[in-house]
This record gives sequence, structure tokens and C-alpha cells, in this order.
Amino acid sequence: MLQDLRMGLRMLIKHPSFTVVAVFTLALGMGANITIFSVVNSVLLRSLPYADSDRLVFLWSELTKHSVKERTSAYATISEWRQQNTSFEDLAVFDPASVTLTGAFEAEQASSVRASSNLFPLLGIVPELGRTFTADEEQQQARVVVLSHGLWQRRFAASPDALGQILEIDGNSSQVIGVMPEQFQFPESDTQLWEPITLFPNWEQQKMQRASGPWRVIGRLKPQASLAQAQVEMRTIAERLEQAYPDTNKDLTVNVVPLRLQLTGPNVRLALWILFGAVACVLLMSCTNVANLILARGVAREREIAIRMAMGAGRMRLIRQLLTESVLLSLVAGAAGLVVALAGVKLLVRFGPQNIPNLARAQIDARVLAFSLGISMLTGLLFGLAPAFRISESQPCEALKDGRSATGGIRARRLRGLLVIAEFSLAVLLLSGAGLLVRSFLNLQSVDLGFNPERVLLVNTVASLNSKSDQWPLFYQQAVERVAALPGVEAAGLIKDIVISSNPDVLITVEQSSQEQARTPLNQDLISEDFFKTVRVQLLKGRFFNTQDDKGAVPVAIINEVMARRFWPDEQVIGKRFKFGPPQSTNRWLTVVGVVGDMRRQSLEREPIAQIFLPHLQNSARRMNLLVRTIGDPATLASAIRNEISSIDKTVAVYGVSTLGSRLAQGTAQRRFQTWLLTLFSSLALLLAAVGIYGLIQHSVVVRTREIGTRLALGAQPRDVLRLIIGEGMRLALFGTGAGLLIALLCTQALSGLLFGVTTTDTRTFLAAPLLLLLVGLLACYLPARRAARVDPMLALRHE
Repeated sequence: MLQDLRMGLRMLIKHPSFTVVAVFTLALGMGANITIFSVVNSVLLRSLPYADSDRLVFLWSELTKHSVKERTSAYATISEWRQQNTSFEDLAVFDPASVTLTGAFEAEQASSVRASSNLFPLLGIVPELGRTFTADEEQQQARVVVLSHGLWQRRFAASPDALGQILEIDGNSSQVIGVMPEQFQFPESDTQLWEPITLFPNWEQQKMQRASGPWRVIGRLKPQASLAQAQVEMRTIAERLEQAYPDTNKDLTVNVVPLRLQLTGPNVRLALWILFGAVACVLLMSCTNVANLILARGVAREREIAIRMAMGAGRMRLIRQLLTESVLLSLVAGAAGLVVALAGVKLLVRFGPQNIPNLARAQIDARVLAFSLGISMLTGLLFGLAPAFRISESQPCEALKDGRSATGGIRARRLRGLLVIAEFSLAVLLLSGAGLLVRSFLNLQSVDLGFNPERVLLVNTVASLNSKSDQWPLFYQQAVERVAALPGVEAAGLIKDIVISSNPDVLITVEQSSQEQARTPLNQDLISEDFFKTVRVQLLKGRFFNTQDDKGAVPVAIINEVMARRFWPDEQVIGKRFKFGPPQSTNRWLTVVGVVGDMRRQSLEREPIAQIFLPHLQNSARRMNLLVRTIGDPATLASAIRNEISSIDKTVAVYGVSTLGSRLAQGTAQRRFQTWLLTLFSSLALLLAAVGIYGLIQHSVVVRTREIGTRLALGAQPRDVLRLIIGEGMRLALFGTGAGLLIALLCTQALSGLLFGVTTTDTRTFLAAPLLLLLVGLLACYLPARRAARVDPMLALRHE
């Protein structure tokens, strides 16, 4: 083996041009594979930082009537789950929230979680510093808080003295009792603090609520309980609750989801595995190109091989030597691929979407290094095996007569042709997949939002903690008026939240003779009178709000088209009245004064839901989004807007200032990420296919120089030679493209979950992808064919 290694190393050094080209080709394929595997490892394979994380599950209320599988639950219903189940060791309850931190520091917005005291023991997490809150503290509604590692560093400079310190949260003083480890990021990576569940506003009412609630549930299965058993049991419990409480639990069941699947989501998993398959195809194409290089080089080595065989070397001995050279070459390329992957992982972490869980933790760890070594060894065998067997078939007698084997040359050319066909098949597969994703992304970008986000600045604001709730509408009205008067501002408006993050089912009672009531997925928002003007939403019927729609006026509402069709189909909507809750509720009646066009605020990929808009002067909200339409670049007015708000009240928190377009772009970040990567890998595949067929035709021209010279000497025209050489290459390209189309039609079915507005058999894509590949193949064939057509017959025959 040492002799084989020394021989292989000498051969690589002896032919530096071959070595550099082969290492570069393989390093690209290996680097892409190692990069994507490091992401797959971090997001999908690496164990979660919780004890026995495979037994952790989320429990969602599932509304079968509307096919809503992940709905938050009511606390009274969760209490029934706890009492009646036998599959879980424990169930913990939590609710993410947004709070304002004040005190000695500048006001800042923070992501908070109000959780039951058993959340941390259930997850098996011990604080890095201090402790978590107890059941007694939860019961007593104690103002205690546990900090994230990041907030501890930022607010308290990572000092152990933080324990016992006071943190101002929404105007209330809470005592810091613990700090969580850096790797603890539950339920989201940006969660900064955890408080007892009993600090939830209106807790006493919430814990008795059965109709609906904001609570999310995580459970730990007992060691002997399976996921399927737990699912069956929870559905049985849901059926009992539906019979016991038909008014509130009708059509409600339970959906049990493993924690890992919940954190990643089906689209993220599908996209990552598809990208992993794509880079595997790229690596196969790299192997194909290097195998072609080895076969071409093998023709020159046939005399050397023949001498070895004549001196007694057996075929297996030669195959071992040739495979050793291939594996050695692959290991060198693997080392280069690791360098490529180091840069690739940094780029993906930096520019990848932040909502992919654990993407920031992607790195070259021990598992990735083991994968790199394994893929290097496997790659060496893949591209070296076929050439090794082919070269070892050399016939010593024929090869030693004139330095080559005619039969071997024909067989090698056929094998290289098959490899090129395989390359084109893989390239068509990748191009087709990328084409479908690109078309989906373009379709998504062309979706009508129902409003215009261009030149609109989004400013998140939280009213002063020192003011009373009835003063909040007045503050916001003053703020929007002063901002609207700034030079360069075209219009300014308010909305509670421009992006819809959830769409709970809400019970609506319509004022009719029958007092009709119905549940529907719905979102309600508070807005100012100029909100629709600011984002340019079309008024279809009625009127917009005005400053007279205040506390002393009749309660009014504006609805969207979905809401109008849902409750008043084919009726005059203006003047109709409705209220939230059942007919017997004391909630106020709202009069419809306008109907606006539908807005896609929850996701471009989801159809608009029913939306109700209420005037902010008739309601109170402490947090509001200020939207400012500008004449020029919105970013230039950010400082002036901050100053205007601060001049009214310096204690108001202003955060998350960005353009509305960039905020909405976050919703398509994952799709943009996967489309960009697959397009990149497809472009690389296109390049490799072009190089492959170019190398084959170029080598064919060199080997057949005497034949071409003879043809030209006997009267063949240069165009005949051009047609002959191009025809030889294009036949292979056509065979490969045809086979690739059949494979692509089957394999692209896996992309169906990632497509939008396009089918997996889209005609345009399946025409454009092979056409592009054939055009590139034609160019790659034309260049060596043109050289062949210019061969001087006299020189060709003289040199031979």
C-alpha cells in the first residue's frame, strides 16, 4: 500500500495540470456537499439541547371544520388534558409576548414568555445562574423573571450580581432570579426573558376561559408511551370534551407534533433535503468529469500499463494502484473542499434567513469532518472504479505495437460518452427543479398585496408607561399629525400590527331577525383615519374613518371583502351591525361604515382572511405601528420621526424602524434562500455539463487528428468536419437531455410542497431547461469542432 501511495503521489506531481483541474472540479462538488450537510446537521440532525428531546412534543388544538391544525388552546381545556391523559409525564403551558424594558436604561422592546413553572423541569434545563420560578411563586403571582444569556450580558454586563436586581417590565418591577444557558432558546431564538404564567393580563378570567385562548402546550411523553398512542388518547379526550362542552369545543380535536418537527416545519425540512439532493447531483457530475479526465489520460498510459502487465502485474494489482491514485486525488480535493465549505457555511449563516432554527449554529464539527472523510473516500471510488477497470483491460500485445489499443480506445470513448449522457441527465434534473422554484418565486413576487408598500417607513412604537390607557389614543393621534406635517412626508397612518401573525377563530354575531352567529378565522386591528391612504388601499363601499369617530361617537368598523362575503353575501353591507361573541354577550354593536379591498398581510402564499378595522380613537392600544409614506427615500426621515415622537414623550419606546418592503420581505426569506441556492447549484451543473462535453469532443479531435486530416485530404470540406464533430457531441447531449427529462418529471414531484402558482409538470420549465442545456452543449461542441475543421491535412499526416 505504501508503494501504491508513493506511486500515486508521484503521478499527481508529474501531471500538475491534470491534478489541478481534477482537484478544482471535485473541490467544488465536495465543498457544496459539506456546506449543505453542515446546515442539515445543525437544523435537522443535531440533538436538541433538552433532556431526552425525542420525547418532547407540542400539543395543538385542531379545528377540523376549517382544517386549522395548529391552533392555540384555552387554559380550561388544557387543564382537562392534564387530568385525563395517561401518556404524558407532564404538560407545560406558555405564551410568547412582547414587553417593554425601562428603568435606568433606554426603553427597549423585548420578546418575553409567560410560562408555567414546570416548563424548565419538563425541558430538563438548569439555569446557568440562579434558579427558575417555583409553583408557589406562580400561584402568588410573584414579580420574578428569568433572563436569557444575551439579555444578561447586555443589561447587566454578565455580572453575577444581576441576581436580585430589579428589571422594569411594562412599568412593573420584577426581581431577577436566574439566567439561562446561552444555548437555551425556547420557544424562539430571540426570546429574552421568562415570567410566571399568572402575570398574564386578566389571568383570573383567562384561566377559566374554555372557548379559546392564547396558550401553547408542550409535553413530555412517558418512556413507555409512543407518539401514536398519545395522539389516539388525546383525540379520544377531545371527543369527550366536545360532548361535555358542545358550545365551546365543537369540531375541536388535538394534534400532537414532535418538538423537532415543530421547530423546523415541513417546508424547511423539505427544502434542505432537496438542496442536499441537488449538491449530491453536482458531486456526481464532478465525479463524471474527473472520470472522463482519467479515461482520456488512460489512453496515454496504455503503453505504461501494457509494460506492467507484460512484466507480470496482475489485473487486480493494476486496479488497486489506479484506485489508490483516485482516492489520493479525492482526499486532496476533500481537503480543498473543506476550505470551500468553511467559506460557504459562513456565507449561509450570514445571509441565510434568521427564521430557520439553529442555522446560526451551523459549523464544521466532528460529524461534518467524518462526513467529509467519508465522502472523499466514496468519491474516489466513484470516479476511479470505472476508469480503473477500463484501463486495466489493455491488451499488452496491441498496445506495445504502436503505443495504443484500438479496441481500448473505442471502448473508452463509448464509456466517456455514457458518462456525458449521465451528466446531461443530472443537469436537466437540476435545471428543471431550479426553474420551477424560480417561477414559483416570480409568481409570489407578482401577487397583488392589496396595498402598496413602496416608500413606506415602518416605525414600531409603545406608548408611555406613565400614561393611562385612555390617553394612548390621544398621544398616537398627536404623533401621527406631527409626523404627517414633516417635510417629505406624503401621508402617515397607524395600525396595531401591519403583519398578521395569527388568525384565531372568532365568534361573530350578526344583527338579524335570527341573531345569526358563526365562527370564522378573523383578524381585527385598530387604525387611524389615514391608514388606508398611507398604504393606498382601495375603498370599495362607504367611507373611511375620520376624527369624529371617537369615544363619544357610535362604534363603527370597516371590513374587507372576505368579511363582507362571509356574513352578507349579495346584501347591502353599509349600515349592518355585528358584535363579537354570542347574542347574549354584552359586547357593543359595531356598525359597518366601509368596505375595503383584501390585503395579504399574513403571507403572500395564503389567501386573505376576514379583517375588521376599528378606529383607534374609540379603542385603546399601547403598541402601534406608525406607517409613513414619503416622497423620497424613507430611511432619510427615520431620525426626524424619532425626534418628533420623543418631543411629545421621551419615555415612548421606538424600535424596529425599517421600510415596510423589507419587513414584508422577511416572509419570503426562506423561499428566496432555497431558490437562490438551487439556482446556484444548477448553474454549476450547467457549467460542469458544458465542460464535460467540451472535454470529450476536444479529446476526440486530438485523438482523431490523423483521421480528420485524411478526410480533408480526400476532399471533405471544413463544414463536413464541423457537422461530423458537432453531430457526435449533440447526439450524446440529446440522449442525455431526453433521459434527464424523464427523470425530472418523476423527481420534481418532491418539490410540490415548495411550489406556488406552478405545477410540477410546468410546460415552460420543461421546455426551457433542456433548450438552455442544448444551447450550452452546442457551444461546447462548436469550439473543438471549429478547431478540427481548421486542421491542415499535410501537417496532420506528417506528424502521424
